[in-house]
Amino acid sequence: MVSLIFLGLAILCALISRILLLIAAIKISAGWAFGVFLPFGPLFFRLNYPEEARNSYFFRVATLLCVFGFVIYQPRMRLHMPKMHPTAASPRLSKQTVGYAMEKPGAPKNPNAAPTPTLEQRRTANATELERLRGVEAELKLRKRDLLHSDTEGNRVYAIDLTSYSEALAKATAEKNALAAAK
Repeated sequence: MVSLIFLGLAILCALISRILLLIAAIKISAGWAFGVFLPFGPLFFRLNYPEEARNSYFFRVATLLCVFGFVIYQPRMRLHMPKMHPTAASPRLSKQTVGYAMEKPGAPKNPNAAPTPTLEQRRTANATELERLRGVEAELKLRKRDLLHSDTEGNRVYAIDLTSYSEALAKATAEKNALAAAK
């Protein structure tokens, strides 16, 4: 709230300063009155006629002080620890390694651990996986809808999850096609 007061005062002081500068420029000539509205016009007027522009000096300084107060008191401008992104709390689909590469890649699997599933079990598992992926797709669409372009971390996490989803969908679709051909 305080920051908005400073912003309002800054705008008011800037307008008063510009009006005083315009009045001084009108007293000199109509060309200078038009020139005050051009880029760098007020600067050239103040350099050429410093005594006439002195009336607006107080308000120019007050404008700078009010802008400084706005920057200081604006809550979003304070330095703070970044909050966790809302998607960070939700379960991620990405497969990130943990343990600083301590895991052994491709550990040998025991071939006697599980019997080979039947064709009907594979079809059931594939249908379940495709249904799960439909839910993931709906969740990704909602996240994309709510994601801001300026949220780089959220966009990065979304891209990882989308890639993981695309890979899982391609694998499940290939399995479905293979099961359909095995009839």
